[in-house]
Amino acid sequence: MNPELIVAAMLNTSAINALVGNRKAMGQLPQNTTFPAIAYTIIDSSPQPHLNYAGESQMARARIQINPIGTTIAQVKSMLDAIRAAMDFKLQQTFAGKTVVSCRLELLGPVEKDNDLGVWMQPVDYILMWYE
Repeated sequence: MNPELIVAAMLNTSAINALVGNRKAMGQLPQNTTFPAIAYTIIDSSPQPHLNYAGESQMARARIQINPIGTTIAQVKSMLDAIRAAMDFKLQQTFAGKTVVSCRLELLGPVEKDNDLGVWMQPVDYILMWYE
């Protein structure tokens, strides 16, 4: 499978890089990361087998959660807009050498504030389907 590589490729756009630079990380951001930044994780991933598994490419499905973190709500909203442009409504496109069948917005979570760090967050989930 390789959803981590697909998501990393999808998030590597000029709009996202202009907002966060290289401050993107799978799982957890490195200690002392400055903000704005983006952390993402693969919530789950599973194959979606076809009946004709020997003659057709097999699909897989993953749920991805992306957490933009900024010092203001406006920063978070700007990152969410750039993430949506990079990931939503992607159909039959190639990322990291894999054909993405579909990538769609699934859920926009609540706005949260971490008072200890002085940052705002709002998680967003996408459903990714691709050919393995």
